[in-house]
Amino acid sequence: MTKAKITKIKKFFSQFPVQKYTKGEIIFKPGDKFTHVYLNKSGFARAYTVTPKGESTINLFRPLFTFSVIHSISDHRNDYFFQALTPVEVYAAPASEFKKFLESDKELSFSVMEFFFGSLLNYFNNQGNIVNGNALNKVASVLLHLTHDYGTVKNDKLIVNFPATHRVIANIIGLTRETTSVQMSRLQKMNLISTKRSQFVVHSLDKLREVSESSD
Repeated sequence: MTKAKITKIKKFFSQFPVQKYTKGEIIFKPGDKFTHVYLNKSGFARAYTVTPKGESTINLFRPLFTFSVIHSISDHRNDYFFQALTPVEVYAAPASEFKKFLESDKELSFSVMEFFFGSLLNYFNNQGNIVNGNALNKVASVLLHLTHDYGTVKNDKLIVNFPATHRVIANIIGLTRETTSVQMSRLQKMNLISTKRSQFVVHSLDKLREVSESSD
């Protein structure tokens, strides 16, 4: 999606109130209805389910936007918890207004759907590696998905502004924090990534993809 279209979407959402959530706060729970479409102003959230075996995080990294769009055009029940990973601020546009906005600009509507389905396809592809792959495949696959949703080029580097702590990554893919730390260190030693607290840098997207799909 072009910067101009992203700016137009942000301009639309900026007309509406901002809702704020503290780190760790539950934003929605199963059974809650989405009456608005949400766009992050700042911060990050996760979607997850709770089973007798524990929590399972859904590997979608714009869950509030993605699921609120789904619910704006369907009557499906919400079956997920949504939790703020960091302090979160979101614009909340009534679903009816969001529909009118898309109907008024078919080209922009197509771009939103293109991003939406691109993110889902990326999720499905990576999910196969996460389910069937080894620990290194799993970690590389999640980082690839984060790159798709949050990656920006800056000074010839691919910067991903997401709090990709070992604990967060471990929770997303169902590994222990210790195992995740080992695999993140391996990727750094291979010079594929480097990390900071609130972001990571991808040095070779193609090689990271190869690792995510490797059978070794």
